[in-house]
Amino acid sequence: RAQRMTFRDGQALHARGDDVVRLCMVQEGAVRFGRFRQEGMFNMLAMIGPGAHFGDIAQQRSTRTNNAYAIGDTVVGFVEASVFEDLLKNVPSFTEGLRQANTARLSALLELYDDARSLGVTVRLGKLVYIHAGRGELADGVACLQRDLAELLGVSLVSIGTALKELEKEGLVETGYRCVRVPD
Repeated sequence: RAQRMTFRDGQALHARGDDVVRLCMVQEGAVRFGRFRQEGMFNMLAMIGPGAHFGDIAQQRSTRTNNAYAIGDTVVGFVEASVFEDLLKNVPSFTEGLRQANTARLSALLELYDDARSLGVTVRLGKLVYIHAGRGELADGVACLQRDLAELLGVSLVSIGTALKELEKEGLVETGYRCVRVPD
């Protein structure tokens, strides 16, 4: 019951404050979320790939809380609010699937929070790359900028550069133009 739309790399899916609310499911490609700071810099907060969904929280708020942009060519399925409500009420398997997905999302968020408090940047970066490898436009890695990785982990570009060098030295990643690949 979703309507599919295709977005080019960098194209906006929605802006913070938009009142067009619908459940969105990433079918191909990836989506990055974030907010613009006062000085105009984009602060990336999350990146999701195929199989992930977003927009269910916006249903309650009636507006979008973040900006969303396509990473690479991206296909998203949109489920309008009225259809979403109908699915919640009349399709128990949909409601159960959404509950399971949101439970997994909360668990991952708690793990990220714990990691930020207890692990070094290199280990956190390794986990981030491992989790996202193959879930976007690259089958063996992550298409991103080092700045994106720094923003996702809340650390400096220098820290990311140092961590990438450590991971490369161990043979765990290979860096390239706008990407980090996992060779094995």
